Amino acid sequence: MWSFFHFVFLYFCAPSALMHWYACILFVLLSFYHDKHVSRRDVAPCLCIIGMYLGFYLTGELYHWACLPWWVTTLCGFRKQRGYIWFGGVVVGFLWHAMTWRQRVGHCLMNLSRMFLIQESSMGGLAAAHICMFILFGSMEGVNTDRWWVDVMGALSCMMCLVWKGTMEWFSMGMLFTNPLSTGLFVLHIGKWYEYYKNNHYRRVKYTFYYVYPVLILLVLFVREETILLM
Repeated sequence: MWSFFHFVFLYFCAPSALMHWYACILFVLLSFYHDKHVSRRDVAPCLCIIGMYLGFYLTGELYHWACLPWWVTTLCGFRKQRGYIWFGGVVVGFLWHAMTWRQRVGHCLMNLSRMFLIQESSMGGLAAAHICMFILFGSMEGVNTDRWWVDVMGALSCMMCLVWKGTMEWFSMGMLFTNPLSTGLFVLHIGKWYEYYKNNHYRRVKYTFYYVYPVLILLVLFVREETILLM
C-alpha cells in the first residue's frame, strides 16, 4: 500500500528527476543481495512503472487512478457488466471532455500501466527503469539539486514500495480522496472488479469487445473537437 503514499508524496513535495538517480543507486546496491536476476520478465513491469510516472507527469493529478475499476472491467470484458461499462464510459467521457489531450494521454497511461503491473521486477530491472526515467524527466525539466533531501526521501520511498505492498484495489480507492471532486467517482468502485480480475488470472475474457469503448470515446472527442475548429 506504500505506492499510494509514494505518489501522494510526489504530488505534494514534487521531487526533481534526481530522485530517480538516487533510486537507481539504491536498487543497484540491493541487487547484490537479491537472488532474482535481470531477465525478459522485467520488461513488462518496468514499462508499467515508467508509464505510471510518465502518466502522472503529464496529468499532474492523482485522481485519475480512481477510474481504474472501469478500465479493468472494460478492457478485460467481464461478463454481465455491460450496464456498468456503459455507465462508467459516460462518467469517464465527461471527465475526458474537460481535459486537454495531454491529460487524456496521461490518464490512459496511468490506468493502463497500473492495470498491467501484475508482476514483480528484479532489483536490476527497477534500477534500469529509474535510470531511464532520470534521463527522460531530466531532459524535460532539468535537474535541480537545491532540494536534494526531498529527492533522497523520494528514492527511499521507492524502496519502501517493495517492503509494504498492497493491491491495486486499495490503491485506486485511496485516490478517490486526492481531489475534493474525485470522491464522486466512488460509483466506479461498486462491485468486485478486482476479485474478478484476480480470479481470471489477470487476463482478458475471450471473445469480448468492450475494450474498444475507450478508443471510441476518444475518437468521438477528437472528431468533435476537430469539427469545432473547422467551423
